This record gives sequence, C-alpha cells and structure tokens, in this order.
Amino acid sequence: MKRAFQTLMVLAIALVGVSCEFLMERTIAERLNRQRADLLQDGKLHVILVGSGGPINNSERLPSCTAVIAGGEFILVDAGPGTVRNAVLLNLPMADLAGVFVTHFHSDHIADLGEANFQSWVAGRKRPLEIYGPKGVEQIVQGFTLAYDLDTQYRIAHHGESVMPREASTPAVQTIDVQAPETASLCFDRSGLKVYAFDVNHFPAEPALGYRFEYKGNNVVITGDTKKIKSLAQHARNADLLISEALSFKMTAMVQQVLSENGRTRLAKIMSDIPDYHMSPVQAAEVAKEGNVKKLVFNHVAPPVTNFLAKRMFLDGTADVFSGEIVLGEDGMSFHLDPKI
Repeated sequence: MKRAFQTLMVLAIALVGVSCEFLMERTIAERLNRQRADLLQDGKLHVILVGSGGPINNSERLPSCTAVIAGGEFILVDAGPGTVRNAVLLNLPMADLAGVFVTHFHSDHIADLGEANFQSWVAGRKRPLEIYGPKGVEQIVQGFTLAYDLDTQYRIAHHGESVMPREASTPAVQTIDVQAPETASLCFDRSGLKVYAFDVNHFPAEPALGYRFEYKGNNVVITGDTKKIKSLAQHARNADLLISEALSFKMTAMVQQVLSENGRTRLAKIMSDIPDYHMSPVQAAEVAKEGNVKKLVFNHVAPPVTNFLAKRMFLDGTADVFSGEIVLGEDGMSFHLDPKI
C-alpha cells in the first residue's frame, strides 16, 4: 500500500511538471506572438502615446515618445527615458522600426535613442535606423553610437553577423533644416506617408522642431516642446489630431512655492524658469481652435497629473476655448484613423 502511494505521488509530481512546462511554453508563445505587425499593413494611420509625460519622474507617465505607424512604416517621435521598454510592452513591431524623429535635445526626449537603435536591431531590424532631427542630431547619434560600440561588438562576436548584421547596427543620420518659421520642410516621403518638419520656439533649446504626418487624407501634428507662437496654428491647420505639449503654469507655481519653503532653491529656480518656453493647456487649446483642429491630445503632461483633482486643475479652462474633443494623454493610449482617400 505504501509503495503504491509512493508510485502515485511520483506520477502526480511528473504530471504536474509536464503541466507546468506546457503552461510555461504556452505563455512564452503567447507573449512572443503579441507583436502588433497588423498595424503596419491595415491601411490606417495609427498614433500611440508610448510616453505622455514630462521630465519629472512619476508613476503615471514616462517622458516623451509617440509612435506613428502607417503604410508599413513605423516611426517614433522622440525617445524619452524608459520609453523603448514601454514600446516593447505595448507589443509594437520593433523589428520594423524605420526611424526616430527628434524634436530637440533635452534629455527627456533623447535618453532612449541608444535603446531604440539597439533593441530594434536585436529584434530583427535589417537596415540602419534612420534618425532625423535639427542641427546637432549628428553629435547626439555619434555619442550614443560610441556608448553602445563595445556592446555591439560583443553581440556580433557572440551571435555572428548573419544574426546580428553589422551594417544595421549604426544609425543613419538625417539633419533637418527648416528655412523659416512659417514654412514646413518635407523630410520623409515613403509608402504614402509624408512627414513635414517645422520650427518651434523652445529657446534656449534651438533649433527645435514639430512634425506633421500626412497619410491617406489624415493629418497628425506633434508640436514638440514650444511656447505658443503664431505659426503653430498654421502648421496644425485642419489636423485630425493635434498632439500638443502642455505645462500647467498654476501647478508649476505651486510646486515652486513648496520647493522654496523647503529650502530647495535650485529646483525652485528651475521651476520658475520652465513656463517661459512651454504652452499652458489653455494656450494649446487656443492653437487648436485657431488651427480648426478636430481633436486635441495633451502630451508631455507636466507637472505630473496623478489623480482626479490634478486632472481637473490641468484641464481647467480648456473647454471654454476649444469646442472640439480634448484628451488628456496617457501612456499606451492609441488613435486609429481610417483612410479618407
């Protein structure tokens, strides 16, 4: 009887082991097969907020990164710290990443450029990643390439060039030059997707750019970081989506006051300086109204908005200015635009 019981226990343990292995294999397969390759070929213009926050660390939003996918082209606008991890967790097709469009060179917009290049290469990208940006982008890319050089060599030596092609490991730099604030420069035209760059005012971070994406009759404009200037409404004219940065001046002043009261003078000074090169939510709503925009989506949300009261304060007054739809951006939020033509 004792021997029979022991035999049954051994069989039960073996069955549990087999079941665990089966479940683990199934879990791995499901996770590896979740990549949204369908977004590349369904004919729509997709916009995903990979990171919708500003530079202040918080649990709700990572810094700036927006994915645009259309016509088989997968593009990121900026790559703030931690956002490539978010892109992977959102199951975006990293092996198909074609380019990164940089708005300017503050760290909360470029810190993950090295990871964008490296992780998409590891995922299977076969051609150099194209990195676009204003003058100075070549210096930024050179720095990241140098920082990742040893790791790149390790991967090639370990796995072989047939698996990790050397020619795809180094980004291709495309410097964008916009002639005047009221003009837009066509900087990408492929697979039916056109991208125009335009100047914004984020002084002393200059030059700084915004981008307009056009695909099958749909228009999406991403402002980048900027104060309100007259040309913004022109570049956002009739946009289906305006992805606009916004900084609550009132909330920023409250943060500054608390920092000052606690003797944190350096951070208080920084907070006092910040509003002069950003737009408030109401100013962004004014741009949306002036540009006859259909939907306004707040991005680069700052200071952190982590509860209902903060959200209400952040949006205060925007609906009085702009009668269209207003969305407070969150990480992972997506917009899917059906073709018009």
